[in-house]
Amino acid sequence: MPVGEPNIIAYLALFLWAPVTAVLFWRFKAPMATMLSLLGGAMFLPEQTAIDPPLLPPIDKESAAAFYCLIGCLLKDRRRLAEARPLRGIEWLFVVVLVGNVGTALTNPDPIITGPVVREGLVLYDALALSIKDTLSLYLPFFLARAMLRTSKDLRDFMRVLVTGGLIYSFLALIEIRLSPQLHNWIYGFHQMDFSMTMRFGGYRPMIFMLTGLATAMFILGTAIAAAVRWRAGMSKPWAMLWLSFILLLCKSTGAIIYAVFVIPLAAYVKKPRMWLPLGLAVMVISFPLLRGTDIFPTDTLVEWAHNISEERALSLWFRFDQEDQLLERARERMIFGWGLYSRNRVFDPETGEDLSITDGDWMIQFGTRGVVGFVALYGMLVFAIFVAQRRLKRIPDRRERLLLSGLALISALITVDLLPNGLFNYLPFFFAGALVGLAEGISKRADRERRRLRRQRAAKGREKRTSLQMRAVR
Repeated sequence: MPVGEPNIIAYLALFLWAPVTAVLFWRFKAPMATMLSLLGGAMFLPEQTAIDPPLLPPIDKESAAAFYCLIGCLLKDRRRLAEARPLRGIEWLFVVVLVGNVGTALTNPDPIITGPVVREGLVLYDALALSIKDTLSLYLPFFLARAMLRTSKDLRDFMRVLVTGGLIYSFLALIEIRLSPQLHNWIYGFHQMDFSMTMRFGGYRPMIFMLTGLATAMFILGTAIAAAVRWRAGMSKPWAMLWLSFILLLCKSTGAIIYAVFVIPLAAYVKKPRMWLPLGLAVMVISFPLLRGTDIFPTDTLVEWAHNISEERALSLWFRFDQEDQLLERARERMIFGWGLYSRNRVFDPETGEDLSITDGDWMIQFGTRGVVGFVALYGMLVFAIFVAQRRLKRIPDRRERLLLSGLALISALITVDLLPNGLFNYLPFFFAGALVGLAEGISKRADRERRRLRRQRAAKGREKRTSLQMRAVR
C-alpha cells in the first residue's frame, strides 16, 4: 500500500506525458517513438496515482501512456496500425477476455455477506469498466508494439533502447541503494509501497519509479539479457552486460538473481539461437493452474530448496503456497468466469468479515477474478507470442536477427513466468509480448518476400538462358 498522498507534480505528470509523447513522435519515427513513450511511461510516471473521471475507470500511468501513444501512432503512421488488423490473429484472445468480463458480471450478481460486511454483486457496468481498463492498460501496449515494431531495424533499435533504459535505471538504483528508496517520494510526494518492503539483507532494494523492488529487479534483468544478446551478436562490448548484472545483484531480489544465474550466461555464450527454454517456460505458465490444482507442482521441494538459502525465505514461500491453496479452493466454486471485482475472490472470516487472504501471484488473482476463460485468454496472449516467434524464427536467415529475436523471447518468457509468484506491476509483459509477435511476423514475412524475389530472378534467368539456347539451335 502507498504511504502518503500524491502531490500536484504526480497528477501533472500524468497530463504532461501527453506533450512529452507528442515531442517524441515529432522528433522520431513512429516505431522509435512508440518504444520511448511506452518504456518511458513505465519507467518514470508515478505509481498509485490516478485521475478518476465520472463514468470511466481511473486513468493511471499505464492507461495514460498507452492512450497518448495510440494518438501519436494515429497521427504519425496510421498505415502501420491499419495493416496490423486489430483483434486478428493472436489478438482474438483479447476478444475472449472481453466476453469473459461480461460472463463474470452475469454470473456474479449476488452480494457476498460475511458477518457485518457486504461485498456488492456485479452489474454490466462493472464489465464495461473492467473492459475499458483492460483495453487501455493491457491490450493497447500489446497491439501498439505488434503494429509498430516490424522490421530488422526496429528489432535492433528496441534492444538498444532497452539496454539504454537499463543503464539509466542502474544509476538511479545506486542512489536508492545508498540513500534508501526515496526518488518517488522526493518527486511525487509519497512512497508507492510500504517502506518496510524495501529492506533486504541489511540494505535497501531500489524501487525507483516502479511499484515494487521486484518490478525494478525484473526490468533490470530484462535489460541485462538484452545487453548479453547484443554482445553475443557482435553489436556491443560486454561492459553493459557486466554492469547491469552487478546492479541486479545489488537489487537483492532473490528470484531475479536466480533467473540471472541461469539465463544470462545462456544468452551470452550460446552461439546458436535457441527457443527451447522460452517454449518450456511458456508451457509451464499456461499449465500452472492445472499443475497447482492437481498437486503435481513440487511445492514441498521448492520450500526445501528455499530453506537452504534462508529460513525466512522458506517460511515466506510456504506461506505463499498455503495462501494459494486456500484461494484455489475458493476459485473452484466459480471456475468458469471467476468471482469478479471488489475482492470477491478472496477468503473472509464468516463472522467478522475480515479478509484472510494475501495474494502475491498475478496468476492466482486473474484465475480467481476471471476464471478459466479469462486466465487462459489473458495469459494466452503472453504465451502464444513465444510460439509465434518459435515458428517464425526458422524462416529468418540472418543469424544476428535470430539471436536478437530469441533473446527477446527469453526476456518475454521470464517476465511472464515471474507473474506466477509475483504481481502484474505494469504493462511491460504485454508490451514485450506484442513486440515479439510484431517483430517475428514482420521480419519473417520480409525474408519470405526476399526468397520469393530471388526465386523469380533465378526463374527469369533460367528462361532467358533456355531462350538463348533455343535461338542458337535455330540458327
